[in-house]
Amino acid sequence: TSFNLPIQHSNASPSAMTISSFFNNGFLSVLGILLSAYSIYVEYRVEHKAENPDDVFTALCDIEAIGASCSTVFSLPEAKMLSFFGLVPHGSILDIPNGYLGIAFYALSLTRYVTGIQRSGLLSHLFYPTVNLIITTLAFSSSIFLARKLYIIQEVCVVCITTHIINTTIFYRSIQEALSVSEGKIKRQ
Repeated sequence: TSFNLPIQHSNASPSAMTISSFFNNGFLSVLGILLSAYSIYVEYRVEHKAENPDDVFTALCDIEAIGASCSTVFSLPEAKMLSFFGLVPHGSILDIPNGYLGIAFYALSLTRYVTGIQRSGLLSHLFYPTVNLIITTLAFSSSIFLARKLYIIQEVCVVCITTHIINTTIFYRSIQEALSVSEGKIKRQ
């Protein structure tokens, strides 16, 4: 038995949305937002450690028993990918931690999931399956790049690995959605 929610989703009618599918998609986006916000907090605390040397801060994701240190990873140049890739100047107002990009991505993903793709207006194109596939491909690609960096430096980052898993899952689901939309168009022709 499943409980029907009155939420529209691109792959389902409003009455077909179930609690399990909400947690499969909505939960991942909410978890991604929370992890991204935490990464911003940790990065801020590490970056401003010199301003208050008496303040002892240990991130929850710095787990000595397994050799995990997210605070080390969040201090790397790749932690601000926009400036790392030269898209914005280093130190500019747009030189933001990856966590902000994550919050934007997961918020869009959550909004798209909750409201569905039947939108009108200026931002409606962001909700099309093809555009969603492009956006999730960018998130997935950044996860591959950052996971490779973790492997190269032999560092464990629990927050990072979790967001990579979330990004991979959302990417996989966007492929499924794009293919189902394409199959629907082919069948109608």
